[in-house]
Amino acid sequence: MTHVFEHSFSTGHCIHYQRLPSGTCYHADTPEPVVELLEQLRHSRRKIRLYYGDPTTGQSWLDEHDVIGWIGRSTGTIKVPLLIEPGDIGGPALLDQCIVRIDSPRQVLYQHDDFRVGEVELVKGELKRLPWEIWIDGCVHARFKARTEARQYQDFIQGKRFALI
Repeated sequence: MTHVFEHSFSTGHCIHYQRLPSGTCYHADTPEPVVELLEQLRHSRRKIRLYYGDPTTGQSWLDEHDVIGWIGRSTGTIKVPLLIEPGDIGGPALLDQCIVRIDSPRQVLYQHDDFRVGEVELVKGELKRLPWEIWIDGCVHARFKARTEARQYQDFIQGKRFALI
């Protein structure tokens, strides 16, 4: 049985949580399949990659940092899920209500029905120092010295590659 409650911060901001029997608290708007998967992953400590985005449209926010690790949990009265990078003992709280995809190193574990990265293109640009550009939906998103770096980034941002390194 999930218990729903709200927590008010000193700033006046209020968040509605759902507390599971395990004690873990997820945002009240986090889809049930995401909650169930994150709880499984928390117990297994399996390495994953998160994609954050718009929970209504499924559009990825194209995050590059703080997206790979294993699921842990904070301490205190409101125990929220954390993303913990290998070698660390803590990490940032998840924006679990904004997760649009979850990958393991070899497969997609969860994906929003309308998950979208955008139209991603590798383009030879005009800058001599950083001639290789990644364009997303018609706008420059990143620039690189080497074509191989740009291609790796393109694969990473599209979810064809688990990590940049």
